[in-house]
Parts: sequence; C-alpha cells; structure tokens
Amino acid sequence: MGTVYRALDTKLNRPVAIKFLSADLADAVARRRFQREAQMASSLNHPHILTVHDAGEFEGRQYLVTEFVDGGTLQDWAKAEKRSWRQTVALLTDVADGLAAAHAAGMTHRDIKPANILVAKSGYAKLADFGLAKLTDAKAADVTRTLAVEPTRPGMIVGTVVYMSPEQASGGPVDARTDIFSFGVVLYEMIAGWRPFAGANDLEVLQTIKHATAPPLAEDVPTALRGVVEKALEKDPADRYQSMREMVVDLRRLMRPPTEAPARVVADRMASIAVLSFADMSAAKDQDWFCDGIAEEILNALTPLKGLRVAARTSAFSFKGKSDDLRTIGEKLNVTTVLEGSVRRAGDRVRITTQLSDVQNGYQLWSERYDRELKDIFDIQDEIAKAIVEKLRVTLAGVKDDRLVEQATKNVEAYQLYLKGRALLSRRGASMVPALDLFRKAVALDPGYSLAWAGIAEALTWLAITGFVRGSESKPQAIAAAIRSIELDSGSAAGHTALACATLVFENNRSMARQEYERALEFNPSYALGRCWYAQFYLQWARGDYEQGIDEARRALDTDPLSAYVTMILACCLCTAGRLDEAIETARRAVLQDSESFVARWSLGVSLATAERFEEAVSTLEAAVWMSGRQSIAFTSLAAAFGQWGKQSEASALHRELLDRASQRYVPASHLALTAEAAGQREEAIAFARRAWDDREPPFILWARHFPEYRSLRSDLRFAAILREMDSPEENEQGRA
Repeated sequence: MGTVYRALDTKLNRPVAIKFLSADLADAVARRRFQREAQMASSLNHPHILTVHDAGEFEGRQYLVTEFVDGGTLQDWAKAEKRSWRQTVALLTDVADGLAAAHAAGMTHRDIKPANILVAKSGYAKLADFGLAKLTDAKAADVTRTLAVEPTRPGMIVGTVVYMSPEQASGGPVDARTDIFSFGVVLYEMIAGWRPFAGANDLEVLQTIKHATAPPLAEDVPTALRGVVEKALEKDPADRYQSMREMVVDLRRLMRPPTEAPARVVADRMASIAVLSFADMSAAKDQDWFCDGIAEEILNALTPLKGLRVAARTSAFSFKGKSDDLRTIGEKLNVTTVLEGSVRRAGDRVRITTQLSDVQNGYQLWSERYDRELKDIFDIQDEIAKAIVEKLRVTLAGVKDDRLVEQATKNVEAYQLYLKGRALLSRRGASMVPALDLFRKAVALDPGYSLAWAGIAEALTWLAITGFVRGSESKPQAIAAAIRSIELDSGSAAGHTALACATLVFENNRSMARQEYERALEFNPSYALGRCWYAQFYLQWARGDYEQGIDEARRALDTDPLSAYVTMILACCLCTAGRLDEAIETARRAVLQDSESFVARWSLGVSLATAERFEEAVSTLEAAVWMSGRQSIAFTSLAAAFGQWGKQSEASALHRELLDRASQRYVPASHLALTAEAAGQREEAIAFARRAWDDREPPFILWARHFPEYRSLRSDLRFAAILREMDSPEENEQGRA
C-alpha cells in the first residue's frame, strides 16, 4: 500500500511516523480511500489506538502523520521472549479496549491481525491501520457523501485471510462481531504459538475457517481463558460475544488475583435488591432523565430499611442499555432480586410498568402497571416501594407517616427541572452550567425544595473547583444555598455534603468541613459520593491522612462497586499515597467501567505520570484533554506530564496556549502555576501560586498541599511558605470571612 518513514516533528520536537500512499496505487479511488482512512482514524482518540496527527499531500502523494511507536508488531513482541498467558492477556486486553472504543464510534476494523497491533518497547500496545475499516450505515453515508467513496460491494472479501471470520470469508455482511472473531484468532495464536485455522492455500484456509473447529488450547491454559477464546471463535455471530466490551470485562476478570475475586456474600439470608434504570418508552425517547429519577426515588426509599440490602444507584444503573441476563446482574451486584421498569409519558399522563424478579430462576415475583396523571408521580413511587417491601417481607419499623417515598416538593414541574439538573450535573465539565440554571429554576418554582438548593451549592462549588468561574464570585451563593438546603431538611446528606465541600474549598475551613462530612455520613452511611469527597478532599488533600483516605474510599467502593466515578476516586487516593501500581490498575478499571468518562482517563494519566511511565501517560492525558473539550484540569495535567518527562518545549507550548486563553477569559492562577512549572518557569510559577492563594482559589486550596502535580513546587521554600500560611490555625480551623 505504501511506505512508512520515521520522521521528526520540528514544531513539537517529537518523533512521528509518516505513511505515504504508493505512487502505483494513487488512482482516484485509492486516494479517496486513503483520505477516508485518515478521517476515520483521526476521529478516534484512545490510549490504545494509534493517534493520527495530520494528513495531507506532498508532490502528488498522499500521506498520514501518526505517533511513532518505538517497538515493533505484536508478532515481534511474542518472538522476543517467551510470554506467559497472563502477559499476553494483559497486553491484548488493552487492545480490546481500544477496539471497543472504535466499535462504539461506529467502526468495524475488518483487519485485526498481529501486524496491525504495535507494541512499544515499554510494553504499551496500539491498534493501527483502519484502511479497511467499515462504518455503520448512518456514519458510512456521511463519509461516502463527503469523500465520494464507493462503499464495499456485497460479496467482496476484504481482510487478511488467516484472521477472517466465517461471514467475512463468505463475503457476507459484517459487523463488530467480525472483529471479535479475528481478535479471538489473534489471542489464540499468541497463547498457543500457532493459528487455529490452517491450510495449504488461501482457499483451504477459508474452508477451514467456515467449517472446522479450532484445536483445544493446552490444558495449562486456565479454563476461564479457554472459554473466552472459544466464545470469540464461535462460527455463528449470534453465539459469540455480542460486543467487544463484554469480552473486555471477561478478560479483565481473568486478570484479577484470586484474593481479589469478588465474593458472593449472603449475610443471614438478608433480602437484597437492585433497582435498575427504568426504560424510556416515550415516543420521542427524550425522557431518560425522568426514567432515571423515578427509579432513583424508589431506590432511595428502600435503602434505609433495616433487613433489606439495596445495590447502589451507580452500580445498578451501570447495566443501562446492556443485555446482561438477570443471573449475571445478580452475581455482579450480589443481590437476590431485581426491579425493572419502563416509563411512557404523553402530556400530563404517565404509564409506569414494573416487574420484580428472582435472579436465580428468573421467575417474576410481582408486576404492576400504573396509568396516572403526572401529579401523582410520588404516590406511584411510594406504592411501588411498598409492594416490594411486602413481597420481600421487610418490616417497616420506624417509617414516618406510613410513607416510604417522601414528597420532596409538591411542584411537579420543579421536580422535573431538578431531575434534569441532576442528570447534567453527574456529567461534570461544561454540563454543570445548564445544570445550575435548572436548579435555580426549580427553587424559583418551589423555594422550599431542599434537594434543589443542595444541587445549586454543588454545581457552584464544582464550577469553582474546575476553574469555570472565579471562586470569589460563586462562594457566597454556594454557601448560602447549602445552608438553605439544611435549614429546609436538617437530615439531608446532600445538603451537609454540599456545605462540607463549600466551606473546605472556599474558606479553607477544615474543622467545619470535617464536621459536615461526618454529619452527612451519619444521616446516610450509604451515600457513596459524600464518602468519596470526605476521603479525598478532606482526609487526603486537606489533612494528608493518606491511608485513612484510602480506607474510606474503599468503603465507598464497597457500597457502589461498579461506579466508575467511585473507582476513579480510589485510584486518585492510591496515587496521592504513592501506591502507584495499585492506582494504575484501579484507574484502568474505572476507564473500563465508563470509557466515556474523561475524569477516569485523567486519573489514569496522572497515576502513570507520577509513576514516570510518561509515554503512556501523555497518550492517556491527550485523550482526556480531547474528551473534556480541552478543560483546564486535564490540560494542566498533560503539561505537567511533559514537564516531568523533560519535554519542556511541549510543556511550554501548552503553557503559552493557556496564557493566551487567560487573556480572553478566566483561567485560575493555580492552573497557570502548574503549566509554568512544567515549562521550567519557576519564578513565574511561584508568582501564579502566590496569586492563587491570595485570591483563595478553590483548586489551589484543594490541591496545593498534597496533589502529586505540585510535588516539584513544594520543594521551593517560597511555595512552602504559602502552604504554612494555608495551614495556620486562624486559616484552616476558623475559615476566612
């Protein structure tokens, strides 16, 4: 197809690879297909997919500029030394994660083989060469219109013969399951040392692929791993893994040490339940936030009941849009029953259908349909909760007013605004701005809505922490909103947590923050987010109690084991404590749980950089920067990684970009201090740090004491003096008016 050169990017002083299309193939169709490859590959941003930096034409020949990988192919890696099955699975699971991301973007690679998997000398793998990739119908139509590329004709056989799937070998329609088969062939080959399907020529190989069964792997290969490979190599696509993500989950499970395998605990035969996210059956499919809110209210009503263990919201909702059967869900969440539901809205009418099932046998224990007016929504939720309690024989001792679902507001419109706001707030980033607006509209309709006031406080605090707004501008409103939430409901865990966060990051008041965090957890010990922020913000970053912070983060994860956010918090705690191998593994698990979370990738990148695994760290942080819309928190971490790596030209370029951004809009001085330090501008960094403390910037108060990226600055006596000011009794015990 062409020639690949190693080259130097003189602007950023980094090695790159340049792929030139062969002059012999430079006809119009080949040129358009080459351009199509560039467009498809550049649209992907994943640590384990080869990054495309640029594309263009030189002297009539088209080229791609990609990152340079200093090792060789997967085949070279396997031949270099004898690899254990564990090493092979660890490497290829990363590739599988990248392939899953490509599938999520609507692409089928169609040419998975060892030659298209590059392995750096550091052992970091990259999936390459999307030249034969196929888009889903909708995406293909867009690219075809843009580039006038003829789609592959039905019956055409494309790919590398020995790694083809049966349907690919027959010229039939292909989808992501084709890549799963090819990946299974690669996995088999790397473990066994030979390919599963052979023949004297291509025709014989194709016949073997379509009709023969692969020889069993050796007996010393774990049974579970043999099962994964066999499932990937099923002839019928319907019998294979239905998504690459499912296969990744099974591969990750194989890598867990036996002592860390999750145990199924059935304590005293306590009744247990998972409330899954309700399905949106509305015609427009635009009521996701409403469906989640209804399920969450029922979950929250059941959680305090003695004698009933309820799976946490994030873990239960992690099955949304997936096809896991009830038994699998029960095993992963360690519950005996599951509540499923659907919601259909039409004007002021709502229909809610619910079903309670036993996960062991799949039998339906109870079901009901509710056709009501929207104003009755709290009554419906209460009826559902009580029906569950009755079926599971849970006592209602201590329940007030014979209600399980408390009516937080009588204004249905305010309730809907709050639900929309919570859905947006959970995404973090720029979504916090519209979330704040929705919360404000909710309290305008119902000034007595405690949860909406807590939402306002949380949104304002996070906007300040992440550098979207000045702390001095959001502080008065944030603290007032948190106090108002508690005045309206003194037992609100959300309100006390919001006040704890606000007083810590706006006022540097560690004493009050501790009091409010602990009060929130006293009211609701299962409030995973409150325990996360207590662990990380207060115990670790404010107090420096690293191990206690880790213990609390683990408690939060025990409550919500499938939450990518909670897993990410534990990774950050481990990283702060210097337990870097554990931090990296935990952060990888967070990315696996939610591949769309930029904060999960950010935590992985920071952990890798702290461990001085710079190449992988930079690749991961570049993905986080892209996913966050170049948000400062990820942007500064990328600059810090370059600085630690000794690549000051790259760090300087990022610092200049942030300075330019600061000339147009607000950028926290604390972020500029980090990029200046990364660029080798220590005097400038100290000046920005001084300004950050003088302005009492929330991100500086939160991170300066113990976050790893400030490590080099903390060695400077001038920075140490700033920290002594922060830790003076009048500052951190009484706060600052």
